[in-house]
Amino acid sequence: MMDRRTFLGTATLLAGEVTVLRAQEKPVSKPKSGKHLAGKGLCIAPDFQAAVVGAEMLQRGGNAFDALIAAAFMEAVISPANCGIGGYAATGIAFDAKAAKVVAIDANAVAPAAATPEIFPVISTPGSFDYKLPDGKHKTGVLSVAVPGVLAGLLHWVDRFGSLDRRTIMGPAIRQARDGIRLDKVQSRTWLQLRAEGLGEMLTNLAEIPDVIPMDELADSLEAIAEEGVSVFYSGHIGRTIVDHLRKRGGILTNQDFEAYLPLDVNPVSVNVRQHQVFAPPPSSGGLTSLQMAALYDRLAAEAPLPKPGTAESIEFSIEIAKAVWAERLTTLGDPRAMTVEPQSLLEESHLNQLLARIREGLRKPSPGKLIAPDPLRGTVHLIAADAAGNVVSWTQTHGGGFGSRVMVPGTGIVLGHGMCRFEPRPGWVNSVGPGKRPLHNMCPVLGLREGKPVIAAGAAGGRTIVNNSAALLINRLINGLNAVDSVTTPRVQCESLEPALLEETIGDGVVNSLRDRGHLVKTVPRDAGTAHLLVRDQGEWHGAAESRVPKATVAVPGD
Repeated sequence: MMDRRTFLGTATLLAGEVTVLRAQEKPVSKPKSGKHLAGKGLCIAPDFQAAVVGAEMLQRGGNAFDALIAAAFMEAVISPANCGIGGYAATGIAFDAKAAKVVAIDANAVAPAAATPEIFPVISTPGSFDYKLPDGKHKTGVLSVAVPGVLAGLLHWVDRFGSLDRRTIMGPAIRQARDGIRLDKVQSRTWLQLRAEGLGEMLTNLAEIPDVIPMDELADSLEAIAEEGVSVFYSGHIGRTIVDHLRKRGGILTNQDFEAYLPLDVNPVSVNVRQHQVFAPPPSSGGLTSLQMAALYDRLAAEAPLPKPGTAESIEFSIEIAKAVWAERLTTLGDPRAMTVEPQSLLEESHLNQLLARIREGLRKPSPGKLIAPDPLRGTVHLIAADAAGNVVSWTQTHGGGFGSRVMVPGTGIVLGHGMCRFEPRPGWVNSVGPGKRPLHNMCPVLGLREGKPVIAAGAAGGRTIVNNSAALLINRLINGLNAVDSVTTPRVQCESLEPALLEETIGDGVVNSLRDRGHLVKTVPRDAGTAHLLVRDQGEWHGAAESRVPKATVAVPGD
């Protein structure tokens, strides 16, 4: 049974129908949303097809992990510019209802054993934190490839938490790859070019791009993985094919690098925000910084009347907080084995108070800040799923920038991510390249509990905007008390260690002028470059909101 007020289309499922909720619509009125969302669960994804596949798994009797992983495999097929089974990294945070505890996974890329801090020569700018690279080898091509973690992370969670078998979970993605996918002309052309380049050929007839791109080779790879498991990718014929292709073209990854890869079960970092305990995966993820931002906003707002969202005062708080935490993030965080401090210590009250002192000084005397390490890359997907048993999962996976390394391995249909470009290319930094290291990345799925039960899950995509937007969702919901949809649609601000801050035009000229009068450098943009999704529990019912700034983002729930 569908609610016609929110119905967008039909989806033929083996186990029944799903209800689809538009990202920009408010949740359906009670009791319909409560019946669906609290009773059977939901899946939020950046693409309609992925959200529907997640809902199908719930309809079949699967749990939130099954739903999310099925949706993630579908995204790995239909969104090849953003992610894939060769994607460099993924990370997740979840509430395991059976154990009544928060769990986290690090499926980050790992640098080859042969990688050295000098692998990407840097042209420094004297007296500045800025720099240039003589070429793009850190970003595209075989040297940009680290051991990819996305597939290992997905299958690890299937084995540990899933209730359905691999073939059932991966089946929709396999069928979609076999049928082919529809991409826009630019992405279709890129996919075909990468395939031709992998074969040592040139793509001709560029004007004749098919409407549907066949992906039989990718379907074959997925079939093999569904049958044989993760070993076929990391120590079997797929892994050997990947390594052989890279080595023939000057890469340094070895079969031993692939065989040694393991995703890590990690202890999440956490902080208290307004009677909620909020969790995120530890570094190398961006979660610690997002938690710092939310906790600092909470403490700053507690010193004076809480500013209304979207006002100059609230945005100024966000700008000064961003400058303080990003300066610390880019100089202090990285692979925990290379850090000189315990990650959780950066969320302790004493350290937050040190950051607050810098922020207060910035509010008294605004300054532009300083450039530390630029990064313009975009290319990620985020998903959320929940079920009736109480499991909640927030997951992010990525290639890095568009199509990652832009290396497609012949015969596999697999595009490889560019994990090496996530390292700091300058030697001597915490996040500098090193053998076996995991790079600092921006993904930061977050999860919040109140009285031991999950009440919020969030995450985002879009390069460094992920860190700020995940924090903004926490602030909007936990501190400002906004509902799920308003939390997602509120105008956003982006700032790192250096102004100008980027503000969405919907903030309004009055706020922009007020911030400039206060001494801030700000620019306006038509829309934020990132996307974000949010799940909140309100009066005993789950409410999901997918990103309103993109047309395909979807919340899907099992039907009656």
